[in-house]
Amino acid sequence: MKEYLLLLRGGKPISAKTEAENKAEMQAWGAYMGKLGEQIVGGLPVVSGGMVVSSSGTLSEPVKSAKEGIVGGYLIVKAESLQKAAALAEDCPHIANEGNIEVRELAPMPAM
Repeated sequence: MKEYLLLLRGGKPISAKTEAENKAEMQAWGAYMGKLGEQIVGGLPVVSGGMVVSSSGTLSEPVKSAKEGIVGGYLIVKAESLQKAAALAEDCPHIANEGNIEVRELAPMPAM
């Protein structure tokens, strides 16, 4: 099986939801992660704040505009194909939270 990055973008922030909505979302995440089982390699939410480094210099703020893609977290999963990894993403609670998920195959490191 190959490994795929699920890059979670957008979605309603915790502060824009009720306590009951946040609790329900956390329960949905628990069920989703349990369903993934051995297919989950890792993943975490990311905190707000950060820096952007480019050839133009370093900015002390992360990407903030939806056009550029606000990243809220990531998962790494094992799947037999890109299509099957995308199918795993379709069931993710992040979709119901008005977010989107970019699915990318992770390439092995080349020998040096």
